[in-house]
Amino acid sequence: MKIILFLAVFLAATISHSQTNVYSKKFGKLEFVKLDHGIAQVVTAATEKMENSPTGDRGWLNNFVIAEVTDSIPAILKTSFGVVYTMKSDTKMDIDVDIEWVYPKKITNEKNQSFKSIRYTTNRPTNEITASSYSLDEDYELVTGKWTMNIYIGKKEVYTKSFIVY
Repeated sequence: MKIILFLAVFLAATISHSQTNVYSKKFGKLEFVKLDHGIAQVVTAATEKMENSPTGDRGWLNNFVIAEVTDSIPAILKTSFGVVYTMKSDTKMDIDVDIEWVYPKKITNEKNQSFKSIRYTTNRPTNEITASSYSLDEDYELVTGKWTMNIYIGKKEVYTKSFIVY
């Protein structure tokens, strides 16, 4: 009986957490599909200011490739890690996607600003492969523990991925 109850609760939790469909009057049906995750090889194409981040900027990447599929990330400068995904829809369009990174503990930068997480909006095309990642660019970002990436479309969380930085 305990096993049946456990399996029923586990199945219900898995189904409710893995739902990736979003419906909106503006965009219709959208489906988030994770394709890959892990340590990435990246080429930075450009950077722009992002005041609500520890480093004060954000990089736009070119040729993002997952080099190693893993949840374990070494705390080494210039290590990049993240997720490759696509958002399926009936028509091709650009949509706003919110990316949130939650740190294991507060990060304090050289300006003595503290961050428990960052969240930003980026524009992504549907029906194309895209990626979102984090790069450990500064010594104060080398925080070990569980890093969590959340992806939202509209107000709905469509994906969560945890990485262990060691």
